Amino acid sequence: MRAKKGMTLVEVMLAGAITVLFTLSLMEALIVSAKISNENAQLLAADAYAWDMAWKWFNKKYDDLTTTDANGIIYQGTITSNECPTLCRALTGADAKVGIRVRTVTVNRHSVETTARQIDVDMAWGPASDRKSLNGMFNGVVEGGTKSYSHPVSIFKSSIDRGQL
Repeated sequence: MRAKKGMTLVEVMLAGAITVLFTLSLMEALIVSAKISNENAQLLAADAYAWDMAWKWFNKKYDDLTTTDANGIIYQGTITSNECPTLCRALTGADAKVGIRVRTVTVNRHSVETTARQIDVDMAWGPASDRKSLNGMFNGVVEGGTKSYSHPVSIFKSSIDRGQL
């Protein structure tokens, strides 16, 4: 008896099925990776824009950082696609919003108590069904999202000039 050379049809079909399953799982991994990458890009863009807004408000005069709003909200606005292209309506499904809250707080600097302004920035973006926000600070005020990244953006501005106690 001579040994038969080659593969049977069952072996070929089994190898093909394993290859298809492997390829499908690889494609699913690529899709999930793209979604995570897109979400991270949006979060980084929102964080960068929020810090830019915080810096802009930090450079205002101390006496200009006051509000009569009970929540301390001093500014609310819609972000245009020129200001933050990654969060524009075309890519996220809805307008991105920004809100700035200014509160007067007491701080201790070099054993001297003084008052300072705390500037908090929050952003919300995405469609109503999947709204996201940096920190959820303004839920209900600046269309806070259903998903909060718990990422605070806060800075303090004191009435003390730099270089003096």
